[in-house]
Amino acid sequence: MRSIRWMATALAVGVALGTGAALVNNVPIFLGEVHESRENRSGWSQTAEFLSLILDSGWAWAAVAVAAGWLVSKGLRSPASALLVGALGGCIALLGATLVYSILETLFQHVTLGVRTLLFWLVLSVVLGLPLGAVGAAIRRPGWVGALAALVVPLGAALGVVVDAPAAESPAAGVVKLLVWAVAATAAVIVVTCAVRARRSGTGRAGSTV
Repeated sequence: MRSIRWMATALAVGVALGTGAALVNNVPIFLGEVHESRENRSGWSQTAEFLSLILDSGWAWAAVAVAAGWLVSKGLRSPASALLVGALGGCIALLGATLVYSILETLFQHVTLGVRTLLFWLVLSVVLGLPLGAVGAAIRRPGWVGALAALVVPLGAALGVVVDAPAAESPAAGVVKLLVWAVAATAAVIVVTCAVRARRSGTGRAGSTV
C-alpha cells in the first residue's frame, strides 16, 4: 500500500510539471496571438511566457525530480531504503512529466513527436531521474550530508540560467535570471545557516558521515 502511495505521489508531481509546462507554452495559441509580436500580446500571454521560461528549463525539471525524491522518502528510517525509494521517485516523476508534456504538446500544436526523440527523453528521464531523486532523499539526512544535498537545486538553478540562459529575445528573460539568482542565493544562505546552527547545537553530528 505504501509503495503504491509513493509511486502515485511521484507520478502526480511529474504530471503537474508536464501539464503546467505544456499549458503555459501554448497560451498564445489558445488566445490566437501566435502571429503577434511578444510586446503586443496580452498580459495572459506575457505571464505565460514568463512561466514557460522557468518550467521549460532543465534546472526546473531537475528540481522536480529532487522534490519527488524528497517527498516519497518521508518516514523511511533506513538510509539505503530512502535513497532507493527516492531514486525511483525521481525517475517516475520525470517519466510522467515527459510523457504528459509530449502528449499535450502533440494535441495543442498538432505535431507528432518522433519516436526516437520521445525515447531519447524517456531514457534521459531514467538516467537523470535516479540520481536526482536520490539527492532529494538525501536532503532528509542530518548534518552536512543533508545540507549539501539541499544545495543541489539552488546551485543548479543559478548555474542553469547561465549555461542554458532564457531566450534573449524574450522581454521576461532578464527578470527570470534575476529572480532565479535571488531565490537561489536566498535558499543557499538559509540551508548553510541552518546547517551551521545544527552543527553548533550538536544535532548534526550524527549525520556528519554517509
